[in-house]
Amino acid sequence: MNILVLEASTSSAKAMVYSSEGEILREHSAPYRGREFSVAVQNPQKVLEGLLTVGKEAAEGFPIDGISLGGTWHSLLLADRAGRPKTDCYTWAYTGAADTAARFRQDEGETVRYYHKTGCMTHSTYPFFKWLHLGEEGLSLRPGDQLMTQGAYIYYQLTGQAVESVSMASGSGFLNLHSRTWDGELLERASLGEENFPRLEEHTYTSSLRGDMAGILGLQAGIPVIPAHPDGALNQVGSGALGDGVMTLSAGTSGAIRMAFDRPYLPVHPSIWCYCAPGKYLAGAATSGCTNCLDWFAGQVLGGRYSLRELDQMAEASGPDTPVFLPFLFGERCPGWHDSRLGGFLGVKGSHSPGQLYRAILEGALFNLYQCYEVLTREAYSPREIRASGGVMKSPLWLQMLADIFGREITVHPSEQASMLGAAALGLTALGAMDSPERFPVGEGKVICPNPENRVLYQEKYARYRESYARVL
Repeated sequence: MNILVLEASTSSAKAMVYSSEGEILREHSAPYRGREFSVAVQNPQKVLEGLLTVGKEAAEGFPIDGISLGGTWHSLLLADRAGRPKTDCYTWAYTGAADTAARFRQDEGETVRYYHKTGCMTHSTYPFFKWLHLGEEGLSLRPGDQLMTQGAYIYYQLTGQAVESVSMASGSGFLNLHSRTWDGELLERASLGEENFPRLEEHTYTSSLRGDMAGILGLQAGIPVIPAHPDGALNQVGSGALGDGVMTLSAGTSGAIRMAFDRPYLPVHPSIWCYCAPGKYLAGAATSGCTNCLDWFAGQVLGGRYSLRELDQMAEASGPDTPVFLPFLFGERCPGWHDSRLGGFLGVKGSHSPGQLYRAILEGALFNLYQCYEVLTREAYSPREIRASGGVMKSPLWLQMLADIFGREITVHPSEQASMLGAAALGLTALGAMDSPERFPVGEGKVICPNPENRVLYQEKYARYRESYARVL
């Protein structure tokens, strides 16, 4: 049995064919290009077209038994009754709702109640606040209109069914985490009803691929399609981390750490998020700046003169003298949850080279992730193992820095695409080839051990970072 995985990530369309024999048969990906794309605002139809293109390329020549979709948490678009987009898709990185969220935060009691109901922070990342903001800007509903994620929009186009996975919906700020249903009180506050949202389904649900979409993909019409699940939850599945004591760490466009629980895990004071995962709940923390900061420096600052690989080599040869970099070019999520926090370099000297500046960015992104680690382990517990995946795996330098900064052994996932493997696991489960996503086989990963001498150096640098973080807002 072969599963075609289609993942609409923040920056690229990805496809994978995975066999029930445990083999990745083919992978394809393509970055989004054109004026329709930024990290924060994207054209949903162009994302779909990019996904169909890489999906057709990946599936060519293989019998495909089902399709499983992946995407990102916190996206929002408005579609009409025929499923046509009426707005762009606003991603997790959209901070236009910062003022709206700030006004909501002024009532501490309401902020705490909202958190304990939804597991979501009061922050512009969440579609609940995006929608309130767009309403203030004059956007209104017509009969039959629905609010969707990018993933639900793709699912509707593939199957004709308006369906949102419970896991994806749990990152919207509209879902009651405990009942796993749309929350009536929050819908009323936003002047919405359940009819304005897709139907909620769990991870075992499937619907049939439409004939026209099958023709575009070169597949058989009617094969089952699993609704879109968020890459964070899929990463936990694909990393074999649905059990106790395993933390996943992913570093891509943004960064995140997560641990699985059998029930909602919500500290008294809002500090970490908690969402639904297939059969579990995930508590965690996320950053807004990671490889997007590297791309900014390589592209907008250096004008594309060096590849990231070349910059990695320059950073490795540059030595430890670096300025402080605050990775908040796209605002801040954890730990401070300040939507409008600004980033940049502090302590730059005329003698600092591009390699040293780049190394500072690598350090700053990991320091922000380490802040998340401190918060999550303080509120929950220290994991017995940390499993890493994502863009960080492409850089041996960055991986070693990660182990040194955390002072922990880091297990590197055998595949960079842990979230796509998680989607494959859901596909195999929904089609009956596997009993549970928890049984998904994960190969042995490489273990990166911390260097004690570097650990001391990075503790000193982290103290400088924290001082700068406290001074600049």
